Amino acid sequence: MSINVLDRIKQIFISEGPMPLNPGKIETTNIREYNKSRLAGASRQSFCYAPSVNMLFSQSGDVRVCCHNLEFSIGKYPEQSISEIWNSTKAEALRQNMKDWNLNYGCQICEADLRMGSYNEVRARHFDNMPQQGIYPSMMEFLLTNTCNLECVMCKGEFSSLIRKNREKLPALSSPYDKAFLKQLEEFIPYLHETRFSGSGEAFAIDMNYEIWEMIIEKNPKCVIMVQTNGSYLNARIKDFLSRGNFQIGVSLDSLKKETYEAIRLNANFDRVMENIQYFQEYSRNKKMKFSISTCVMRQNWRELPDFVNFCNGMNAVATFHKVWYPKKYALDNLPAEQIKEIYEYLAGHKFSAQTVIQKANVAHYEYFTAVVKQWAEADRTAEIQQKEEENRVALLSETELYPYFQSKLKSHLAGLAYSEEEKELTYNDIMGKFNVVINIRPDQQAKELLLRNACRWPANVIVESFKRNTVEYLVNQSQRLLDNKVTAEEEY
Repeated sequence: MSINVLDRIKQIFISEGPMPLNPGKIETTNIREYNKSRLAGASRQSFCYAPSVNMLFSQSGDVRVCCHNLEFSIGKYPEQSISEIWNSTKAEALRQNMKDWNLNYGCQICEADLRMGSYNEVRARHFDNMPQQGIYPSMMEFLLTNTCNLECVMCKGEFSSLIRKNREKLPALSSPYDKAFLKQLEEFIPYLHETRFSGSGEAFAIDMNYEIWEMIIEKNPKCVIMVQTNGSYLNARIKDFLSRGNFQIGVSLDSLKKETYEAIRLNANFDRVMENIQYFQEYSRNKKMKFSISTCVMRQNWRELPDFVNFCNGMNAVATFHKVWYPKKYALDNLPAEQIKEIYEYLAGHKFSAQTVIQKANVAHYEYFTAVVKQWAEADRTAEIQQKEEENRVALLSETELYPYFQSKLKSHLAGLAYSEEEKELTYNDIMGKFNVVINIRPDQQAKELLLRNACRWPANVIVESFKRNTVEYLVNQSQRLLDNKVTAEEEY
C-alpha cells in the first residue's frame, strides 16, 4: 500500500471509540457445574482470573489479558507504562466483569464451551491456580511482532511478516517495543511464574524474545518460558538458551504427510521439522517439562486427526486441535450439513488405547472436538436458506440502494444484540467508519459498486465480526485483492 493510500485512510477513518459500556451480565445455568469441574484449590469467586494475573503484549502495543480474547484491550504501550496499564480502570473493569460472569467483552470462545458443557475445555481454567499478587501480574504473554519465515495458508500478515510482504503487499509492521519497554520489564520479571511466547510470528525468529529470555534466566530462572514454535528453527543459539532456561515447548504440526504439510505451511521443510520435533520431545522429557503438539484443523487435514492423536500419544505429547474459522474456504463449520455429518461419522468411528494421563487427556480432547463437529452438523440450517434469499434480494438492488441497504442491515442486526444503546451506537460508528474507508478510497464507481454489492450480501454477524476483528488497513487491502480477482468474496472476510 502506498503512502498516499495510508494518508487517505487517516483522512477518512473514524478512530476507535472508548471502552464499551457494560451490557449486563450473562445468565447461565452452567455456573455450578463449571465450578465443580475447576482444579482443586481454585477460587470460585470469578469466572476467569486472567485479568488479575496476566498481561498479553500484542504487536500493536495493545495489552490484553488472554490470547483467546483479541477484542478487549486494557491499555496500550507506549502511551501508558506497563504499571499504568496493569492498574488501569479498564483492567479493573474487566476484573469486575469476570466476577459478575459477564462474558460480553470478547470471551465468546470460553462462553461457547461453557454453554456446551465442555468444562475441561474452557480456557479460563488455565488461570485458576495462577498466583494473584495484586500489584504485579504472575504471567505475561509476548506477541511483540509478526516476524516469521513461513506463509501458512490459513494465516495473515498480522501474524506473518512474509505474508504481509508477499501476499498482502503491505509495508512491514513497526514494533512499538523498545529499550524502554525492556527496562520497565525488569521490575516485573522477578514476580512472574510463567511467560508465553506464541500467537504472532515465529518465537525463535524474534530478536527481542532472546533479550527477554536472558533477563528471565538471570533474574527469575524458575519462571516457565513457554514457546510455541513452527518447528523450523533449531540452532546452537536456541539450544544454548534451552539448556539454561526453564523452557516449555509446543510445536505446530498441521499434517503428518509431507505433501499436505508443505502445502499448508509454505516455506517449511517437513523432514527438518520432524527432526526438530524429536529434539524438542527429548529435551522436554529430560527437563520433565510438558511437551505439546498442535494442529489447525481444516478441510485439508481433518482425516488425519485419528493418526495425529496416535502420533501424540506415542510421544506422550499433549495434543491440541485449533478450529480454523478463516479464510472460509479452509473452514469446516461452513460446509454443507451432509458433508459435516460425514466428517463427524468418520471421526466418531475411531477408538483409541490410552494408558497415561496425557494420553487419556488427548483422547478426551479428540472426543470434545468430535462433539463440536456434531454440533455443526446438527445446527439449524435456516440461516443458509435465508442467506440465499438475501443474495437474491441484493442482486435486484439498484446502485443507489446498496449503501442505505447496508446501513439498514447493520442497524437491524445491532438492535437485536444484548448491547446497551451506547455500545450499539459505538459499534455502528466504528464499523461504518471502516466501511467508508474501504468504499470511498476507490476512485471509480464500478469498483465501489462491486464492493458494496458484495458487502450487502454478507451475513450481518459476519459484517460485525469482520470489521471488529480486522484493521482498516487489512480491510482495504483485502478489498483490493477482491477487485484484482486474487481472492473470492467468500475469502475476503
